[in-house]
Amino acid sequence: MLPTKILKLRLSRIQKGKEHLSTQDKLMLVSMESPDLSAHFLLRLFKVSLPKQWKFKHENDEDILYSTELIQLIEDELLTAYEVHARKYAWYEQCLMYRLNFIVTQPTQQQINGYLRQLDHCLDQQPKIELLSYFQQHYPSAQHAVALANAYAGATEYTQAIELYEWAAQQSTQRNEIAFYAYIECLLNRNESKYKLHVSDAEYAMNLLIHYQKPIDQKNYNQTLQRAASQLLPESILKTRAIETNILADVGRGLNSLGKSINGMLGGKQSHIPFSQAMIASAPQLLSETSIIECLAQSEDLQKALQHLLQIEASSQQRDTAYLLGQFWRAMQHDTDALQVLLQPVKKVELTNLLVQTKSTQIADLQLGQIQIILEQGLMAYLGDVRLNKQHPERAALYAQRDIVVYEMTVFAKWFYQALLNPYLQRQLQQFKQVDHLFKLWDEVALSSRLFALQFEMRNRARDLSVWMQTKLEQCNESDRIQVAWVALRELSNFGIGQEKVQLLESALEHYKVLRLSQIQTVHAENKQQFVATDEELEFRNERGDLKT
Repeated sequence: MLPTKILKLRLSRIQKGKEHLSTQDKLMLVSMESPDLSAHFLLRLFKVSLPKQWKFKHENDEDILYSTELIQLIEDELLTAYEVHARKYAWYEQCLMYRLNFIVTQPTQQQINGYLRQLDHCLDQQPKIELLSYFQQHYPSAQHAVALANAYAGATEYTQAIELYEWAAQQSTQRNEIAFYAYIECLLNRNESKYKLHVSDAEYAMNLLIHYQKPIDQKNYNQTLQRAASQLLPESILKTRAIETNILADVGRGLNSLGKSINGMLGGKQSHIPFSQAMIASAPQLLSETSIIECLAQSEDLQKALQHLLQIEASSQQRDTAYLLGQFWRAMQHDTDALQVLLQPVKKVELTNLLVQTKSTQIADLQLGQIQIILEQGLMAYLGDVRLNKQHPERAALYAQRDIVVYEMTVFAKWFYQALLNPYLQRQLQQFKQVDHLFKLWDEVALSSRLFALQFEMRNRARDLSVWMQTKLEQCNESDRIQVAWVALRELSNFGIGQEKVQLLESALEHYKVLRLSQIQTVHAENKQQFVATDEELEFRNERGDLKT
């Protein structure tokens, strides 16, 4: 830091020549002992270095006066000009700390609010945290606590942030929704197994979200709820989520489809059946009761929560607890009203009896036959990845059979969407409302949070699949409609009906495959005949002496 007398002269020079001095000139004047303002660009590049630490003097009034002027210059001009460096090395925080110690020792709330707005743009690092801690210590309020909590959260010090958010909520008469979501994010980021006895951070966060009434920012609420659910769901469920498609691949498929559409408009015929493994994988996948029951049987956290609810000894057989947990889920799906007994803690025995008596719904097994190979390995694994003879005399028959397959698959896709998926979605929406209402009244945090996450995921997948299918069925794109049919075949086992429709599709595909293979075999035979004819002609010409060696 320059001596005060020199700093005084430099600041005076800046004031007098501010019209023609650049920002870099001003920085050189207040930070270098011997600034050369006439130096060219390359020389400045090597000689001018940005300060990391400003050392403001404060031994006497004159020191404070000119340090104040320097701070004003930094805040007015240098912070903006060197924003990245200034944020990294906390220039504003250094200035504010000096200001609070020697210039504005008793700031008003209006001044503090201004400081908080400026600090909000600073990096969440120690200098900022120290300043916000100063405000909270000397002027404690919910506003200051939330600002400090935000900084701790940004610095990944989640425990301190959580404590401050909770303190701020206790002091406030009105809820702060932004702070609430930030608090939930801290719980999810910390993700400790014990927020308190028998309850983890994620379980407690989900419980708070379940009980949060009438959110203003519905989009943020849904996103936070989705994240909390993802943290509570087991890996076996998460890995069955839809896979996002690659944007470039989407564009490529779109252009390919456009080209085929134009070809069709010009009278061209298609022989192939549309099949996109990536697009099928991008479709939401329904959660079956069977997969959820299997997941529950493997979840130690849920089984411990149920043991706590039913006051079962931890030494009891895991098989019995897993069975009761599966029965609990079935009761949620088929007889939610009966679970009102949950609201009466003294009736643990009644709840156990209810779970034992709950009956499971049997879904008939569907046989997809060769279609299962297509869904698992791709269409070419079923048809054979070979080349067709476009000049084959029976080519028209292949075109016709291909059109029959496409027609039948389109009919099947629309039937699945209208007759199976839409009613299923309506049941899921109603079921979710009932479970949501029940869990809002229930105080078993660990169990209700994890079961709610499963119900939430189940509803979302049904809704998302419905939207996905509806969008593609409404488009005038044959390829997309056929992808809907493939996805419908994938999901059909969840409903246990439609075997005759599967057999119809399987028969149409088999006929198409036979026609296709017969044309490939004919191609080989024609090629063989052509080679024989060519050899005979060459031999004849050789005998006549037409060919020269």
